[in-house]
Amino acid sequence: MDKSIRWKIAAAVIIAVCVVFAAVSIYLIPRLYNLSAEADFTYDDKIVGFPMTGYAPSAEEDFAEKASLVFINLTWAEWEPERGKYDIAGLEEKYQLNRWKAAGKHAVLRFVCDRPGSETHMDIPQWLYERTGDGVFYDIDYGMGYCPDYSNEAFIEAHRAALQALGEYFSQDTFLAYVELGSLGHWGEWHTLHEAGLPAMPDMDTCWQYANHYSDSFINAKLLMRRNYVIAADGNMGLYNDMVGHAGDTQEWLDWQKDGGYYELPDGSLPYKPMEEVWNTAPVGGEFTGSIPMEQILTEDLTQTLAYIEQSHMTFLGPHTPLRYENAEEDMAEKIAAVEAQLGYRYWISHLSVDISYMDQTFEISLTWENSGAAPVYFEWPVMMYVYDKDGSLKYWDSVDLSLTELIPGASVTTTNSIPFNDLFREGYTIGIGILDPMTEQPAVELCMNKEYRDGINILYTYDGSTGKTF
Repeated sequence: MDKSIRWKIAAAVIIAVCVVFAAVSIYLIPRLYNLSAEADFTYDDKIVGFPMTGYAPSAEEDFAEKASLVFINLTWAEWEPERGKYDIAGLEEKYQLNRWKAAGKHAVLRFVCDRPGSETHMDIPQWLYERTGDGVFYDIDYGMGYCPDYSNEAFIEAHRAALQALGEYFSQDTFLAYVELGSLGHWGEWHTLHEAGLPAMPDMDTCWQYANHYSDSFINAKLLMRRNYVIAADGNMGLYNDMVGHAGDTQEWLDWQKDGGYYELPDGSLPYKPMEEVWNTAPVGGEFTGSIPMEQILTEDLTQTLAYIEQSHMTFLGPHTPLRYENAEEDMAEKIAAVEAQLGYRYWISHLSVDISYMDQTFEISLTWENSGAAPVYFEWPVMMYVYDKDGSLKYWDSVDLSLTELIPGASVTTTNSIPFNDLFREGYTIGIGILDPMTEQPAVELCMNKEYRDGINILYTYDGSTGKTF
């Protein structure tokens, strides 16, 4: 074939391809372009009630159904009434564990050996008292009770076994979120009134043994200590304050975190270590003090209380909470909600963009994430993106590469997901976000923003292909 003819044929083919490409482009590109989107969202500070944070009322109380956390304040006498026999059935029944698990709630646990009360009693088992018996029954300003000698080797070994069994029970799932290191001292707060002739706290080496019993036993839960002992700092633990609402005691607790210090013993001391930024990586909890009326804390002292809670970067408060006031007047209910709004994380998305990759035939969906709360969540919960067609049928889902534990207050993180393009999306599509609770394997977190929250899914954006409208 003549060369000139071949060139003419090639030119004709090229022209034909260009015409076809132009025709397709005229038809397709505007339709693809219409699928691109930009949207800014507004933060909503009125949304409350998130998993793993907020009020943590006693699991014994029915009004705990109002909260996402419940508090289990368990004595050793309850857990092990007979040596080596652990009362799992009693634990589940008294603290309604199956009820709260079915409701998707999580728990805070404190294991206690000495809880002062209004009458003579012991919080350790009778068999353990008969085996050790070197503690002291007391009647002091705190109340009445029995303070064990925590240095007793038989006591320490029995504690190890009891904690191991308790940890094995709770480590079967992720229901238990937080463990406040109890065991030592009045209320499990790691101090004793040794000035009144009671057994003193043990030395640092012995304290480490007790702490290790906890870290060895509870696999899925985060650990917290009442004071910022070196143990808490070196063990990457959180902290808790049982005097929330008491300005003087709370300020002292914050000063310990800032400056360090020590707890004085008759023959030495237990050192504190500065932990001012503990909330960045470990949870901070606590409960309202019982020394000041709740009404006062939430009315005349409210501004001060909120300021200290904010400064503490708290995630939860319990078991002493205002939730027992079921018939609170509207003004009081607002104050109760105002405290809750200061607790824990408040995740939301400030910006969304959808870009079409023509070559790859994908959506590029970018989200800008914010945390306007007091703390992050301290568990790696999966974040999922869902894309639905115009009829609401789920067509695609993908994990979002976002570590919620690293999204601390004030941080801003942008994530991008590539979603395969589907012809049906020209007719309309909806983008949703879900944060999954590993215990239920269901989405469970509402984002704090001006968008619809539907069955655990945060609906971010909807495009209606028939009208070209977006929602």
